[in-house]
Amino acid sequence: MTRGALVTTVTLVLLMGSSAADLRVSLLSTAAAYLKDIASIASVAGRETTFDYYERLRDDEQTLDDPQIPTGYTSDQWSQTVSNFAALDLSLATQLIAKRYVPMASIRGLGEALVRSSTDGTMQPVAVYVPRSYELGKPAPLVVFLHGRPQPESQLLAPPYVAQLAEATGSITVAPWGRGYYDFRQSAEDVYDAARAARDAFTIDQRKEFLAGYSMGGFAVYEVGALHPDEWSAVMSIAGALLGSDSQRIVAEMSRTPFYVLTGTHDDSIPTQYPMATAGFLRSAGMQVSFYSLPGATHRLITLLPILTQAWNDMVHGVVRAPPESFGFMKLPGEIPTMTLRP
Repeated sequence: MTRGALVTTVTLVLLMGSSAADLRVSLLSTAAAYLKDIASIASVAGRETTFDYYERLRDDEQTLDDPQIPTGYTSDQWSQTVSNFAALDLSLATQLIAKRYVPMASIRGLGEALVRSSTDGTMQPVAVYVPRSYELGKPAPLVVFLHGRPQPESQLLAPPYVAQLAEATGSITVAPWGRGYYDFRQSAEDVYDAARAARDAFTIDQRKEFLAGYSMGGFAVYEVGALHPDEWSAVMSIAGALLGSDSQRIVAEMSRTPFYVLTGTHDDSIPTQYPMATAGFLRSAGMQVSFYSLPGATHRLITLLPILTQAWNDMVHGVVRAPPESFGFMKLPGEIPTMTLRP
């Protein structure tokens, strides 16, 4: 590890333990330095999203001042989550300002890396979680996790339950930003770049490489996964669904891939019948599919934690829980519904 990368990694660890007041000072000062150097940063990170990273710092600072705790979180859980995503966004901005990048292989626990795009050569953000149990040379599962909208990769991996899932299964988890495109269709190669970077950085079990997605990401997994279907041992869709327009391609390209489909019965953004119809369609097509539904759970990922824990564990260990045959009579959605809630 270079000295600059080591300093950045140590700084991230310290920031995660900082008080709200200290984080606020760091966010404001870093935002000012970032804005001053934004033209230079754009040449490295790409013009289309460079300003987005500045906006993250300002949004994070406002979140620190917001007393409202989202449904499903305790005060301590939300405080840790806010601290984590602020620290990740600060790490991202600091790396871009310094033009020194944390090697993904150096990350243990939660961290932020920048991966060079195979499409245009820009540096693209990837949030990373590496379990404490990971040992170089010992193959570990890999989960590539696609975020919802409006939500950056840092907010997807920030909640403490993501670390708990990764630690319990020994799964290295990476979340690409994907340039903020609505459904990853214009940034799918960024997803594969993130997966390749993880394989280069860590010892990955080739039999356990998974693609997962939440909300918008739960729709995107069907499109993204079908581009290189042989790379995925299984696919998980959380609060998302297969669109009718993609259905025949999935049957043709991913007939041997197990799918894990999750929904809450009170999802107030994505109607629960859409994931149900997805599971039914996949089963009727003769594909391996596991279905999980949690009564009373909403669109917020934390409310789905009991079934997410079970499904994540099932996916890593190859357990299949087929849905009822009656689901096969439901109609697949024609388009992604308008998201009414923040993930």
